Amino acid sequence: MKLAQSLFFITAATLLSGCIVIATPSHANYHSQQKLIIDGQALTLLAIETGAGLLDITGSDTASDITLVADIYTDKSHRDNYQLELTTSGQSGYLLAQVNSSGFWQGESPHIDLKVTIPSHLMLKVNDGSGLVNISHINNAIEIKDGSGELTIKDINGDLDINDGSGSLYVSGVIGNVVIVDGSGKIELNDLDGNLDINDGSGSIFAKGISGRANIDDGSGDLTVRNVAGLVTINDGTGDIDVAKAGGLNIIASGSGDLRVEAIKGVFSVGE
Repeated sequence: MKLAQSLFFITAATLLSGCIVIATPSHANYHSQQKLIIDGQALTLLAIETGAGLLDITGSDTASDITLVADIYTDKSHRDNYQLELTTSGQSGYLLAQVNSSGFWQGESPHIDLKVTIPSHLMLKVNDGSGLVNISHINNAIEIKDGSGELTIKDINGDLDINDGSGSLYVSGVIGNVVIVDGSGKIELNDLDGNLDINDGSGSIFAKGISGRANIDDGSGDLTVRNVAGLVTINDGTGDIDVAKAGGLNIIASGSGDLRVEAIKGVFSVGE
């Protein structure tokens, strides 16, 4: 009997001493805005590193300054838990926008929406975490490394190099060569005055109006190509292939899916 009572009290004490922790969700319920400006006339490059949020970059032929308007969404109790910097060093400008989003959030998590106006002559290097990215009217080369979120890039006079994790990608009106390494998501390209190279994991690809050649290595998803002046080379895993009006067509591997070909002017060959 005494043994049974002892076991009872030990069990009860153990249960009472335990604790259950329930995480209380936080809310990105505090909004603030900052505006930063630096002189961009003597600069040749703007390097941008951002976390979560919208990134909108517009080049201007008349602007001499780099102007940043940041809308910051944070937890009211941690309203200053972010980094926002716009600085220069030599001929380069640097923009850093990061907000701490660790923890459990209800609704939207903390993020910073950025609207940036720059002199159109600047070269861009962008390292973005997540969120929509819009870039337009840049008269120089652009390098982008993007984690997730939709990318829209248009009216670019310079080479374009994109390394994208996931999310749809829209590119139009580029005078220069375009190189894309993409994990997943739809790719849509229009009016490229240069060569095109794509290495894609999954998602549909639509490419139209390319003045040079096009090399496309595609894992899965339908592929549509129109109006390419040069040779189109395709290495495809799965999905339909539809090519019309090209200067030549070399299909290294067609994988699985339907194949439609029309109006090929030059060489035409199909592998496995």
